Amino acid sequence: MTLFARLGLPQAWQARPRYTLLMVDWSDGESFIRLWQRWKEDPCRPDRLHVVALSASLVESSVLGSRLRALTPSSLHSLVDQLVAQWPLNLPGTHRLDFEELSVTLTIAVGPLAVTMPRLAVSADAIWAGEAAAVELPKVVSSESRSPTDRMLGLAVDQKEARHAVVVGAGIAGAGVAHALALRGWRVQVLDVTSRRQQEHGAHVAAALTPMVTRDDDIRARLSRAGSLRAQARWSQVSEDILWRCGALQLQRMSGRIVDLKAVLAGLSFPPEWVRFVEASEASDIAGLQLNRGGLFFPTAARLRPERLIETLLAVEGVERLEVHVERVDRVDGQWHVLDKHGKTCAAAPQLILAGALGTQDILQRSALLEPGARLSAMHALGGEITLLPESALSGGPRCIVSGDGYVLPALEGNCVVGSSYVHGAQCMAPSIAGGLGNIERAAGLLGQSQLPAKFNNFALDPLNGWAGWRAVLPGRLPFIGPLFNTQGLWVASGFASRGLTWSSLAGDLIAAALNGEPLPLERDIMDKISQT
Repeated sequence: MTLFARLGLPQAWQARPRYTLLMVDWSDGESFIRLWQRWKEDPCRPDRLHVVALSASLVESSVLGSRLRALTPSSLHSLVDQLVAQWPLNLPGTHRLDFEELSVTLTIAVGPLAVTMPRLAVSADAIWAGEAAAVELPKVVSSESRSPTDRMLGLAVDQKEARHAVVVGAGIAGAGVAHALALRGWRVQVLDVTSRRQQEHGAHVAAALTPMVTRDDDIRARLSRAGSLRAQARWSQVSEDILWRCGALQLQRMSGRIVDLKAVLAGLSFPPEWVRFVEASEASDIAGLQLNRGGLFFPTAARLRPERLIETLLAVEGVERLEVHVERVDRVDGQWHVLDKHGKTCAAAPQLILAGALGTQDILQRSALLEPGARLSAMHALGGEITLLPESALSGGPRCIVSGDGYVLPALEGNCVVGSSYVHGAQCMAPSIAGGLGNIERAAGLLGQSQLPAKFNNFALDPLNGWAGWRAVLPGRLPFIGPLFNTQGLWVASGFASRGLTWSSLAGDLIAAALNGEPLPLERDIMDKISQT
């Protein structure tokens, strides 16, 4: 019996705002293509079709394309091509693919079934296990569940007229959330706010989007990988002037806590298109500079221009940007009101997302919403500086990102960004001579240019040639992304530390997916950690 007959389709999905199918037997993908086509042809189809598929591993995109073209008629090959164009690398974890302007999504959980099944974050209408069975699944999650992830799965907003949100914070976190909601047809007001601790000095002209790896592929590494993959997918249409996939080298440390990166990678079995170990000679060829050690090379890592990226994300249709001073928030008659210091409502909406880095903690405290002992109450400021060095001082600069103890980015408009310092306990932050010289020392160590610091003995003449600001850091260096416990319609995306670019797009899609009743594009155990109040 076919998938459609066993599931009772198309009748089973008619008159629904969305239909979610869990496919335990992913097989070759033909069922997804035919299901997608049936959805396109049905005038009574649900607004949204979500498919969650479990697969032990993924074939290469070229193999997938050849296989599906052989199994399907030519009328379906345009759908095959769209699937192949987004097909992910064979990496463990959750991969989200979006089609039909996000009306059709495919979420693929890669890994052994015994691992992926318990980690699924989905409320499904039906399950397909191949020809053996197809059964209805009960809706067991609710907003009252003790699990943070289950609670997120019970917070969907069905009424289109209620799809209005206010985002407090117009930095990379707020932009990621606003962009994700607007892509799903929401009306979003973004409040651009500043506080004493959020003030920055200079321009943050460039930054790196680079994943991390650990020997045991722990939660931090998996979250970094998920964030990098989501950012690359969501920002795939951003111009190269803003996002340049130049690749990144993470060099082997030569002092301090030395980790054998080659051995670490050998135990992970990641595809070389994602990361591979390179010796010093190949690393030098990749960087275009003579390096004295090898390390890990991430081919898809990117250099980004944060300020231009934020402007691009907030320029999407449906987003309105306002400059206000936010004092506190209050819920009145089902609406969250954002109030200024005079008690005047600046904006109001059923859903409120606080994404203003350190300002989030201040607003929650002034609103009597920050519980003692809560993880958010432990968020603190960590200062940092980056420095701009003329590319001529670095032999033109590297062709890719070079990192290890600090980092050096490829040249942009005549300068290379080098960084970065971590300053504990500072009361104010501004570009400094000491911070700049420290960054120069880091660049010299990475590039093997021992003479570099001597070239900048007169650095004191221009101490403002860089950027200084604050990072919002939570214990364990994991962010907070999710609903605030014991509230309704109040969300937080904060504590991104120095990984704002890595987690911005993922945070937006997690919150937007929860509000739209979609499967969450992240594993349950990670969600429980980052949404734990």
